[in-house]
Amino acid sequence: MATSLTGVGILWATLSLAAALLCCSGFYLPFWIQGRLLGKVDAYFSSFRRCNYPRVSPQGVVEIVQECGRYSKFWDIPSPWWQASTVLVGTGSALSLLIAVTATAACCITYVVHSGTARVAGSLQLTAALLVIVGAAVYPVGWDNREVRESCGNSSHIYRLGTCELSWSVYLLASAVLLLLLCFCLSFCASRVKAGSFRI
Repeated sequence: MATSLTGVGILWATLSLAAALLCCSGFYLPFWIQGRLLGKVDAYFSSFRRCNYPRVSPQGVVEIVQECGRYSKFWDIPSPWWQASTVLVGTGSALSLLIAVTATAACCITYVVHSGTARVAGSLQLTAALLVIVGAAVYPVGWDNREVRESCGNSSHIYRLGTCELSWSVYLLASAVLLLLLCFCLSFCASRVKAGSFRI
């Protein structure tokens, strides 16, 4: 197996892949907050997806749809803060995945990554971590919307969850951020090939 990565570089590539998987899973899965809908069914929310929600039937009866899905359009997301969170965390997740694919390829192919590109990749991982942090920080500003209040009570407000609690996707995102920050540090020692030393 030809690679220009050092032992630290192999660790960097492995952790980059783990960070990207955690980040993308935490972003996509709708288990950011958990509440109770009409006191009967657990309801879950992320920035652009939800599980179990009320719907008014043609007879005018409120029924609970027990399924997970995304909002049909971006503008249907119930808060502009959640829309911003979707864009920020989604961009950070995509960036982490792009770097993970590149780092993983560098484990098998020589000269994919040299010391200069490893530093750039590490800087992009730092950027991805910051995007996820800002996106996660913006998300609670939208906790005063109607859908959250239906599940978390009227006491829910900006940065106050009411009767709801954080769910496990948030911890996936937090783990991804920590790994991305670690990867940023490891990227400085990832390659044994110096910039400008490629052979043709």
